[in-house]
Amino acid sequence: MTDIQERNKAMIQEDMENMQAEIQRQSTILTLTRSGFSSQSYIDPERAKHFYQAFDEINAMLKKETALNLGWAVFLVENAFYGNSLNYFEYKDFIKNKIQLCNQKIKEEKLNGNNNPVKNMMLFRLITDTLKIKSTGKERQLIHLPIKYDYDDYQSKQHYDSHFVTKLMRSGVGQCYSMPLYYLILAEAAGAEAYWAFSPRHSFVKIQDEDGVWYNLELTCGAILSDAHYMNNSYIKAEAIRNRLYLEPLDKTNTVAHTLLDLARYYFEKFGLDNFYLQCVETAAQYLSNDLDALILKALYEERLTLTLAYLLNAETPEIMKAKLPEAYRHYEKMQDLYNQIDDLGYEELPDDLYARWLEYIANNKEKYPNKK
Repeated sequence: MTDIQERNKAMIQEDMENMQAEIQRQSTILTLTRSGFSSQSYIDPERAKHFYQAFDEINAMLKKETALNLGWAVFLVENAFYGNSLNYFEYKDFIKNKIQLCNQKIKEEKLNGNNNPVKNMMLFRLITDTLKIKSTGKERQLIHLPIKYDYDDYQSKQHYDSHFVTKLMRSGVGQCYSMPLYYLILAEAAGAEAYWAFSPRHSFVKIQDEDGVWYNLELTCGAILSDAHYMNNSYIKAEAIRNRLYLEPLDKTNTVAHTLLDLARYYFEKFGLDNFYLQCVETAAQYLSNDLDALILKALYEERLTLTLAYLLNAETPEIMKAKLPEAYRHYEKMQDLYNQIDDLGYEELPDDLYARWLEYIANNKEKYPNKK
């Protein structure tokens, strides 16, 4: 073969490859525009199966086909992330043991074990204080240590699972997400009424006494704080209060629905964005009285989808995208609408340094706050 023939062959080969790449690009654009990101479960079908099973069981709870069970919902979600490597019987026994310790201490102090505030304050002490419990039939005391706050990795930047309840149970170290959830799981097992509540980048537990007075249990420092404290120190806008984004007690349905948002986040960590991620978020939103987190996760999806389409279309501005492919531009509009909804609710991200300063302030001033009722 002559040099000219070789060059012609190479040119033809290059043209064919370019044509195939263009066909693939156009096909990808069409798929993304019409259906969004395709399923990513092929990456690890066996692991993905556990995410699907977790969704089905939690969805059945929300549809009232089975009883609401927060402890089981949290286990399902975290077990899916760990690839079905957790042991549910050990998890249940751990919870059962903690409730037995609380009941022993209630009996030892001759308190009313059927009283809701008594149950809650004993749980509060179990998590935040050193409990000395007399062993039945023995002279020695059992000493139960409090949960420590994870100042090193409270944002889960070093280890993604640092905010998991099962990680807290293994290590005795938690943070402002895992500690309230752990408390609520124990409260469920103890038959105590308690509620999850949020402030920017933070969560805590709310309880009521017999007179209907609310108390905020700040587990990160073992203090009982007022709503005013969070309003004055947590970067909460007036619109957010009016729209009930923060400080509102979530009922059990809301709390269980929120585990589907965690399922979406953990799936994203393992597989990326696809229709299952959206299914988790949209199902949770149906049952949430406060859908801020669902809106944020949906906005993330639309933002990634819009940026991917912009790249494939070589559209440097929204106007260019609109001119090239109006169907793709509609995803940009949807993204904008979601972010506008979030802004209208009064949401504003709490800066890292401000949250760190708040943690330091609470740690240094915890003695000023009442820790017993």
